[in-house]
Amino acid sequence: MMKRKYMIVGLLLCMSFFGGTILAESLPSAGSSENGTESLQVPHKPKGTKTRLGAQAQGGRPAEKKVETTKPQTGKKGGEVRKAVKKQTFDPSSRYVAVKTNAVYWAGAIMNLSAEVQLHEHVSLELPFNWSLWDIEQEHGVRLVLFQPEARWWMKGVGKGHFVGVHAHVGAFNVKWKDDRFQSTERPVLGAGFTYGYSLPFSEHWGAEFLIGAGYANMKYNQYYNIDNGAQIGKKSYNYWGITRIGASLVYRF
Repeated sequence: MMKRKYMIVGLLLCMSFFGGTILAESLPSAGSSENGTESLQVPHKPKGTKTRLGAQAQGGRPAEKKVETTKPQTGKKGGEVRKAVKKQTFDPSSRYVAVKTNAVYWAGAIMNLSAEVQLHEHVSLELPFNWSLWDIEQEHGVRLVLFQPEARWWMKGVGKGHFVGVHAHVGAFNVKWKDDRFQSTERPVLGAGFTYGYSLPFSEHWGAEFLIGAGYANMKYNQYYNIDNGAQIGKKSYNYWGITRIGASLVYRF
């Protein structure tokens, strides 16, 4: 019985030995490539090139992209802009100074003379003075002294084209009109108004100016009979709203 067991165990060992030998011979060789077997290949890399990992390892960090900065243009255009700015600035040596006289007032027998001076590139100050010291006839006459200073803003530049202004007026009057005579009293005429006008140059020195102004004036006056040493009729105060300036002037610029 024991003998049969040993024989069976020995038979099994012999079978396992021969079976392992046959199985090993049937497996393909790892190094052979000619008898139809495949071999492991290392990817080919061209000479002179570096792998991504190698490049990062040598540099320490990935290469940064260059940011291009543009320099401000300081060429011909920049010079032209600076020249234009210089031309627009106010030059006191070329200050606008002019004298003028108003033909409309002359038509009413009122003498007048005005002076204007530039204060800024677009700003000027006009100082007109009007006076009349005689009567037109026995029944009609305008005696007055009137001062109307005005600050002006010119659209293009002083003495050129359109302008707007703000004026004040102070004066005294003695007016004859038919049967009555009106004379300011106690205090002068006071008021203010707005002006719009246009200047038209003829040449370097000569030109014309047209304007119209409207505003307010307050006056206190006595009313008399329009005769020599006429008796006083009354005493009145009047608030006037309407035309305060009108002009068509001849201008001479220095």
